[in-house]
Amino acid sequence: MNRKGIVISNPGELRAENYCAGVKKDVANYRSFLLSPNGGVWRESELEEMNRPSVAEVRRKIESLRSYDYVLVIFSGHGYHCSIRDSSVLELRAGEEIDSDEFRGQANKLTLILDCCRKVYPEKRTMVMDSARVAKRSPILNPADCRKYYNRRINECTNGIIVMHSCDIDELSGDDASRGGYYSYSLLEESKRWARDSDTDTNGDYAIQSVAQAHNDASPRVQSLSGGSQNPQIEKPRTSPYFPFCIVA
Repeated sequence: MNRKGIVISNPGELRAENYCAGVKKDVANYRSFLLSPNGGVWRESELEEMNRPSVAEVRRKIESLRSYDYVLVIFSGHGYHCSIRDSSVLELRAGEEIDSDEFRGQANKLTLILDCCRKVYPEKRTMVMDSARVAKRSPILNPADCRKYYNRRINECTNGIIVMHSCDIDELSGDDASRGGYYSYSLLEESKRWARDSDTDTNGDYAIQSVAQAHNDASPRVQSLSGGSQNPQIEKPRTSPYFPFCIVA
């Protein structure tokens, strides 16, 4: 299985009032999760971080995606919704933006996670808390099996694209300096909770939380953290199975 994971980030200008310190936390949290057994035991060589890259750098990276069996692209930072194109625009750095639609069709199997605002600016022209739980023992994980069955699920899925939006059109995405973006934080925390609460006997069985299920599990927490002003959305095929996000094996 030839995988590629790319985490693109842009917290903004360091001293700007809209600087999002939580973006760096998102990058660290995603990396830690993906390298773990629950996250599918991605290898260091399969992951790449692009902090405030140029449009040219991202486009060169996009051109290379077809050589992979499965691609996971994550963006954390600033963005907005372009009503003319009806798509999310990612702000990569000052003066440089890229339409998220440029990722579509560039990989046979692609998951795109966009943790950015989707506020609509008609005049803008585009440049292109946990509840108490009963203590229980978490499943004992077998890293080799986690990677094997994670790959198996990818192979079971048909070619296609899943896009996970941190908010709805014309909404803003919340950021917490200590925890990260509301959506990314919720996505990872709810997946860890799912894994901890799993009753799967990893001696002979495994369980997978798909990217669609992970999104659905995270959405209520995002809505709670934002006071109802941020409502995550997902684009996915109408038929499962869906790509894996978290695994217990």
